[in-house]
Amino acid sequence: MKILALAVVVLLLVAVVVAVYIRFAPVKSADVSLLPSNAPGDYALPGGFYAVRPLEAVDPVALEAQIAATVRTKKVSGSARDLPMIFIHRSLVWGFPDVTHVWVDADNLHVHSHLVFGKSDLGVNRERMQSWFASLGL
Repeated sequence: MKILALAVVVLLLVAVVVAVYIRFAPVKSADVSLLPSNAPGDYALPGGFYAVRPLEAVDPVALEAQIAATVRTKKVSGSARDLPMIFIHRSLVWGFPDVTHVWVDADNLHVHSHLVFGKSDLGVNRERMQSWFASLGL
């Protein structure tokens, strides 16, 4: 019985250490990726979502405000007037980080949001981005 109790305690400690690491792990520059230019549209990617909009159809200041107003979001760098912008979003319970990168290339505004840990974001980045675009009437 003592061995079982010890095993449970060890497993709980490991779970706590992993949870703390995920919550406070720094997001490195390698986690922020630039994608090649694409035609305007939406692109589902493994672990994330990528959208390209014509620059004249988007108000970058309004988009920045919309992204910054998202819960558990922190701006890391840039602004609408100083692109690129990078934001970190963290999940509620475990604090898993997602990165959103906004930049302009070839008269298009690019928005790429993706996970840092794991292989599937369960569609969270797509839903988040589509809610921003819907609020802006895009």
